[in-house]
This record gives sequence, C-alpha cells and structure tokens, in this order.
Amino acid sequence: MPPYELIRPHPLFDVLGSVVEREIKFGNTILFVEEVDLTEVEKLREAAAARGQRKPSYTAIVMKAVALALREFPYANRRVYRSWPFGVRRLQQFTDIDISVAVERDVRDVECATFVDVHRRTDRTSLADLTEWLHRLVTSDETTNTQWRQLKRGSERMPRWLARRVIALPVRSPAWWRKWRGGAVLISSPAKYGVGTVIGCWSSPIGVTFGMVRPRPMAIDGQVKVRPAFNFGLNWDRRVMAGAQAARFFRRAVDLMLDATRALDEGVSSGA
Repeated sequence: MPPYELIRPHPLFDVLGSVVEREIKFGNTILFVEEVDLTEVEKLREAAAARGQRKPSYTAIVMKAVALALREFPYANRRVYRSWPFGVRRLQQFTDIDISVAVERDVRDVECATFVDVHRRTDRTSLADLTEWLHRLVTSDETTNTQWRQLKRGSERMPRWLARRVIALPVRSPAWWRKWRGGAVLISSPAKYGVGTVIGCWSSPIGVTFGMVRPRPMAIDGQVKVRPAFNFGLNWDRRVMAGAQAARFFRRAVDLMLDATRALDEGVSSGA
C-alpha cells in the first residue's frame, strides 16, 4: 500500500473551501471572549418549560441577545462592500436585524459540509419562535430548505470553477448579500460536541460563537460559587467599528444574557 493518496474531493468541499480561502481574513478582525454566568438564562429556560413550551435553546438565546444589542448599536449592523469593478469602498448599513446561523449537514465523504440560513428580523421574534425555527433548520433537508438545496445541487451540477464564483457573488452585491448571507452577524457553535472555547474568524463582519455549558467556579459577592456558564466569543471586523464601539456592543449582548429573565423573556410565542 502506498504511503499516501491524493483524493479528488466532493464538489461541495471545493465550493465551501473557496469561501474560506477568499472571504475569511484574520488580519481584519479582533476577538472578544468572556465567560458568561447563565444563572438567569437557566431560570428563563425552566420558566418556559413550566409554561409547557420547548426550552429555549442556547443558540436562540444568543441570537436574541445579539439582535437586541444590534438594535441599540446600529453601527455594528454593517459590512464593508467594495463596488465592482473599481473597488470603491462603501459601508452597507442593514435596516433589519437578520441573524445567520451555520448548520452542519451529513454528506458522505465531506467532513466540512455546512451551510448558512438566515433568520429575518430576529429582534422582533420571541425566544419560543426562534427555538422552533432552529429546530426546523436542524432537521431540514434538501426538500424543505431552499438555502441548502441550492447550495448542494449547485455545487454538484455546475462546473467547479463556476460554482466557486457563484458562491462568492454575495460579496460583490449588496442585494445578494442580504438575500443569501443575511446581515452583519453569523452564529456558529460546536458546543454540543463538547468544545469549551472557539477562537476563529468568520466570513461575516461579526462572528458569534459560544462553548459548551457546564458548571464553573465564579466569584459572586466576594465568594466562590459554582454557576452554569459558557465562553461567549465575538469576532468583529475592525474596518466597520473601532475597539470602544465594539466593546460597548459586546458588553450589551453579555449584559442581556446576564439579565435574561427580564431582558429576553417575552413569556409567550409571538407568532412571528
């Protein structure tokens, strides 16, 4: 048996790899990380269960907190757009607060199969409805999810050089970015696999991630107490905002989670 072999990857591997190579630039970004006490979040989840609702997922809670912070700090809800063909720099200011979520897919022989779907007007949606949307997203397939169907079939049916160019089109078009990538924020978390902290960079101006929830020792009123917590990370494009502005936005998202029972719980589904 030879010591190695060269494998021609699945077309989806090739297309998704082009996004990583062309769009993710560590030099443009800075990362904030904080350990967040989830005591109030757990109270909120238990209260929902007591009302007979599905417990809000941690992803739904993070989505809601980030969306409400974006509402208060709209300067964070932007991306840098370079017009084609001259590359004139502009800021694309998003009016609605749309949050994108990365989801893994089970595709044979593709260990990096993921796609991004967009939740619209997240700040106006209840935690109950966000949790239901996420449940449908995770359990969706080609027949029920347009984003995944078009990405997978396009990568398999187009010539690879064309598929790589098509997936990059949203970067060059404000309208296509909003349609296919959403707004400024992308959430991606491997917490369910036992990862505690993620240090990374994303293709959106703001990349949000969080680690697994577990009991952690924390200083509370001068005493060490064990509280449920996770590491919350925000990777942001420093071309869009400076450190102080990004810190205010980040701090507000954290504070909303710390005060979850008051700040995030609507009590009932909005029906949105």
